[in-house]
Amino acid sequence: METRSRHIVIIGGGAAGMCAAISARQHLRSLGVADSDAHITLLERNTQLGIKIRISGGGKCNITHAGEMMHVLEKGFLRPAERRFLKPAFYAFTNQDVLRWLHSHGVATYVRPNGRIFPLSGKASDVVAVFEALLSTHSIEVLTNARALSVERQAETFCVHLSALRFQAHALILATGGVSYSKTGTTGDGIRFAAALGHTIVPLRAALAPIYLAQPPHPELVGVSLRHVRLIAKSPSQTFERTDDVLFTHQGLSGPACLSISRDVAEALEQSSVTMYVDFFPALSVEALEQQLLEMQRCHPTQALRTFLEAPLPNAIVPFVLEASGISLEQKWHNLSKAQRKNLLSVLKAYPLGTVQAVPIERGEVSAGGISLREIDPKTMASRLVPNLFIAGEVLDIAGEVGGFNLQAAYSTGWLAGKSAAHSLRWD
Repeated sequence: METRSRHIVIIGGGAAGMCAAISARQHLRSLGVADSDAHITLLERNTQLGIKIRISGGGKCNITHAGEMMHVLEKGFLRPAERRFLKPAFYAFTNQDVLRWLHSHGVATYVRPNGRIFPLSGKASDVVAVFEALLSTHSIEVLTNARALSVERQAETFCVHLSALRFQAHALILATGGVSYSKTGTTGDGIRFAAALGHTIVPLRAALAPIYLAQPPHPELVGVSLRHVRLIAKSPSQTFERTDDVLFTHQGLSGPACLSISRDVAEALEQSSVTMYVDFFPALSVEALEQQLLEMQRCHPTQALRTFLEAPLPNAIVPFVLEASGISLEQKWHNLSKAQRKNLLSVLKAYPLGTVQAVPIERGEVSAGGISLREIDPKTMASRLVPNLFIAGEVLDIAGEVGGFNLQAAYSTGWLAGKSAAHSLRWD
């Protein structure tokens, strides 16, 4: 079997791996090292680079999130340990750094009101094309259809085995992604490599995933979207909430609020049952909403309740809300009893969606769990256990909210890993 020697080998050609390669070359150049003297190889198991970038945002690519980096961290990573870990990387390579790359290569971007940044063309392929151009100008050897099968530590080098080839490298960067969307090639290879090298693996769970219910939504609700509602998940010991849109599907729930809450639900489901609810009026307290109901009774006694509900809610869900409240479709305000009003109030603030059956990890946009953050130096992305091993991206135990945060984490950790790998090389 042929063996090729390289200074740096990067496994994984997604956002983290591509940023790592470009960063490594930039920093080697800054040290005065000629491209011909430092060989960097990027291995990608798929036929194309950046597969998950290509499918992100429905193919439109939610590149990153707008705002100062501390704001991005706080909004996108709700767990303090993840924020602390990512902070050095986020400040080493920011959202503005990513945008400068794109803008300098003619890819214009725009910011949506919710802070999410997209290419103006609406084509994720334009974003990947910039990375491919940068890899070329930075003299990175890119091998596609090149799946790493195993990794060994041999004396002071790494041996990366492919089916008919192996690489020997001074520094190794794992940027293979997690286990979500396995059809894109994220089947946990990097998790397996890290474990073989002695790293602790935090159990893998779904994140940014749909939620399947034990009793699927009524067919009339499938495809119905609830705008800016509070999605609530309750277990016997915990309650989780997110406020955003919710979509009814054939098997349960999706939409931004569902995706954001799915990691918490998946973890809670390991210990107990979880029931989902929706608050249709998240901006109103129970007391304020009750005042609205009383006002309707007083000012519109002959109006049907459904008319009031059809203004803020999708018409398709109104019959189900009234049924859950024990109120008929033709009920008018003037003969609504106090008990019925209380029932309606309760349902509007916590409409029962059903018991969770599963949060499918294979359907998640990202996966939580992975290589323990305690074993990685956040200032360099270097392994604390294995010399000259660097880790970046979703293979780490991080998972952000929906909105471009996970891609930014991949860029930033990749950038830092590449820089650190470059500095680990000895030029005697």
